[in-house]
Amino acid sequence: MQVTTLDYKLAMATATFAAAVSASGLASAQTATADQIVTTMRTLAGGQKARPSGAKGQCFIGTFTPTTEAKGLSASLAFEKPSRVVARFSVGSGNPKVMDGNKTVNRGFSFRIDAGGRGQSEFVMVNAPINFVKSPDQMLAFLQARLPGADGKPDPAKIKAFTDANPETTNQGKYLAGRPVPGSWVGVSYWGIHGYTLANASGAKQLVKFQMVPTAGEIGLTDDEAKGKPADFLVDELKGRIDAKTPAGFDMIAIMGRAGDEKTNATEQWVDEDKRPRVKLGTLAITAIEKNETCDGSIFDPLNLAKGIEGPTNDPLFTERQPAYAISIGHRL
Repeated sequence: MQVTTLDYKLAMATATFAAAVSASGLASAQTATADQIVTTMRTLAGGQKARPSGAKGQCFIGTFTPTTEAKGLSASLAFEKPSRVVARFSVGSGNPKVMDGNKTVNRGFSFRIDAGGRGQSEFVMVNAPINFVKSPDQMLAFLQARLPGADGKPDPAKIKAFTDANPETTNQGKYLAGRPVPGSWVGVSYWGIHGYTLANASGAKQLVKFQMVPTAGEIGLTDDEAKGKPADFLVDELKGRIDAKTPAGFDMIAIMGRAGDEKTNATEQWVDEDKRPRVKLGTLAITAIEKNETCDGSIFDPLNLAKGIEGPTNDPLFTERQPAYAISIGHRL
């Protein structure tokens, strides 16, 4: 397998840990793993104070308007009424100067529905339906295989040995490589990757995956078009859309799960996932740029979900988030 760029390695190793450590009751061994992961990410990113993942990004605000169908699936206050949204888009990797047209890194979308309200629910998504690792231990090994040697460079033999033993860690990279370069932060789909459970007022539960589908449609660039773009075109592109009042948002879609899907790890899609029934839960509109301090002063915590929305309890990649996020933001503030 061909060794990819360091930016790609960092993005794959960090952008989805930022879409991956648990609630306060974690065992000390798990917390130690989180600490090792964050420390290794920061080493690979050069030790700067910026985020070790999605270092380059911009905060925006907007609104979320739920559908009637959402209330049939979930009694969550997040779906009760239109509400305020705080969101951050990012370009993957720990490099705050990464080019916006770089094809080898993820685009990230983190947001809070009903920000500051009783229905506040937070999501961290990336522009791929799968993750690059299936467990925190695999993530740590992925990162450690890329640490520089005495010559200051990663060892291609170590990376190849890890990849040969863990071929599923190439799935997300192959997905991204097969798609156009995103031409807009609001012109690409984002996925929550993990399975969530929605519970309605009657107590009925439904396993789902979340996908944010752009209301403007997919906006992609060829490799040559991307190379001709300014280094920082994504902020201006989205500001231009907002100023011109052209579509700048997403439909929030619930992809219906079925029995057995909960056993699928995050490096795999569900069987026939793209053909599953879907329900539109609402529309998220981006309405204005916001100062970055609004997004940088706290974490987007995917475990913070209003009653009626539940994350997976059997997936350590999802449940082991809060310690890592707390460690990471502690380095930034």
